[in-house]
Amino acid sequence: MSNPFSKGWNYLKASLDKSIEDNADPKVQVRQAMEQARAQHRQIADQAAAVIGNAKRTEESITTKERELDKLQGQVRQSVQLADDARANGDLDKASEWERSAEQLAAQLVSSEQDLENTRTLAEQAKVDAQSAKQAVRESEARLQETLAQEDQLLLQAQQAKMAEQQQTSVNSITGEVSTGSNPTFEQIRDKIEGRYNTAVGHAELAEASSGQSAALADAQALQREGEGKARLEQIRAELGGSGAARPAPASAANPSSNGDIDVTDSAVDEGPSSESDDDAPGFPRDTRS
Repeated sequence: MSNPFSKGWNYLKASLDKSIEDNADPKVQVRQAMEQARAQHRQIADQAAAVIGNAKRTEESITTKERELDKLQGQVRQSVQLADDARANGDLDKASEWERSAEQLAAQLVSSEQDLENTRTLAEQAKVDAQSAKQAVRESEARLQETLAQEDQLLLQAQQAKMAEQQQTSVNSITGEVSTGSNPTFEQIRDKIEGRYNTAVGHAELAEASSGQSAALADAQALQREGEGKARLEQIRAELGGSGAARPAPASAANPSSNGDIDVTDSAVDEGPSSESDDDAPGFPRDTRS
């Protein structure tokens, strides 16, 4: 059964890594990638140097072993020659001693020859490894140069990407797609203004409808009062006509003169012509025009 604390810690680390990766500056990441490429190249170069150094040491070891082998062969020859000389001189003991020495040196010679052969085999393999290491260094150098050649381009692209993101953020904030915390967006402001405007229009329509009903009611009331007034007037006229007190309206009242002259009543006409002149007739103003 897995440890929940260890699992939670691993999840937290992964979450933090993801957050850092998302918020990382591309230019910093480019520089980190460049430094990592250089470090990898240095590591490959160091390993190749070690392989090449080992091949050189093996070559030097072969040279040393060859000199030791030549020396042993000389000693063996010398021991054999001394043994032959002692035997020729009749000194068998001395001859035997040089024979044993020659045998020991011959055994060492055989061992040295085997060692030299093994060293030469290792040297051949070391040469192959050195050539592979040199090729790896050349390939790593080519990759590093290619990566370094792209560094400026990557930095420029990172800068352009950052500027594009900033521009998109600004555009989104202008169009109201992104809210800046406590500050309302244009979309929110537009919705608020349109809501208030629509509410005001609704109140105006309600007020207009209410005032229209009031005007219609007032008109109806005015017509009712006018009708009642006419009915009352007819009632008064009927009352006056029934009591005999009603008299016909004078002509001046029915058709007043535009010059303000006084009309002659019927009683004056009935009296006949007057003995006085027209200028002195009563009821007519004197003509004062020249």
